[in-house]
Amino acid sequence: MQRHADRLAHRNRLARDLHDSIGHTLTATTIQAAVASTLIDSDPQRARQTLGSIEQASRTALEDLDHVLGVLREDGERVPSPRPQQTLVDLGALLQRVSDAGTPVDATVTGDLDRVPAPVSREAYRIVQEGLTNAMRHPGQVTVRINVGPDRLDIELTNPVATPIATKRQGGRGLAGIAERVHVLRGEVSAGPADEDTGLTWRLAAWLPLRSTP
Repeated sequence: MQRHADRLAHRNRLARDLHDSIGHTLTATTIQAAVASTLIDSDPQRARQTLGSIEQASRTALEDLDHVLGVLREDGERVPSPRPQQTLVDLGALLQRVSDAGTPVDATVTGDLDRVPAPVSREAYRIVQEGLTNAMRHPGQVTVRINVGPDRLDIELTNPVATPIATKRQGGRGLAGIAERVHVLRGEVSAGPADEDTGLTWRLAAWLPLRSTP
């Protein structure tokens, strides 16, 4: 019974990760394809670079999909070899992909990322990824702040929004997935619109205790 429960929990984590990975890739590549189409005549070199970025992102998403499908096809007797999961160490490449898609990012990381336990770092990466995916749907710069404190990791993403939007996006699983990740690690998360001096913004804030384990 416990083995069955563990397998179900593992599959749920895989589904959540796949949702975040594919969702981010589709959002980024859709935006990049639109950018490339406008540049194909005026700036063909940049258009080629954008297409190359689309290709690389698509390859990564296909690898994630192939790994998850391989796990789901297992008969329950064999343990599949784990695929290395991305952590905050891979944050630079993620931010670059978002910038390449035409969304400017202002990111600041304070503290030592090497102090963040691997389980926390993996979930934090997915939280930032999902936050960026949502932010890319709105024009304007995304601000990312990550701080590694003595006992906790703080994450904050803000981006401008043209009009107020609902806290729970209809048909979406992004914010619900973030909440699940945070609560499993016994942290806290909040998301919603906020009035700033520069106008209406969307703010996602989460903190995770560094000693948590999934």
